[in-house]
Amino acid sequence: MTQPKTILVVEDNDDDLFFLMRAFKEIGVADRVFRVDDGQKAMAYLAGNGAYQERSEFPLPALVLLDLKLPIYSGHEVMEWIQSQPNLKALPVYILTSSSEMVDRNRSRILGVTGYFVKPLTAQQLAHILERL
Repeated sequence: MTQPKTILVVEDNDDDLFFLMRAFKEIGVADRVFRVDDGQKAMAYLAGNGAYQERSEFPLPALVLLDLKLPIYSGHEVMEWIQSQPNLKALPVYILTSSSEMVDRNRSRILGVTGYFVKPLTAQQLAHILERL
């Protein structure tokens, strides 16, 4: 990556976030990671609404890592919303979840996710995702 890219992590579990941040640190990009802990905040961040309206503080991400099981709005509901936003439809979104259920994988694929990973994400998997940015 030639310049730092902003990454939005939508994760409500602090333990899962700990391991993910360790992977980010291992590959040297932890300084550009922003985290929200529910689906409603994810939509607000991406739309630049409310507490996230100052784009110099909360830049539009180049990548979203999205959990499925979230408070308020699920990851699938967030994906439906992203797909309804013309300026966000091309945003790469990777599902990062504890669910290996085919129904979740299939629904995610239908909703246009870029990739689907079952937690925990390794530093090698994360580096592979970031290479595509």
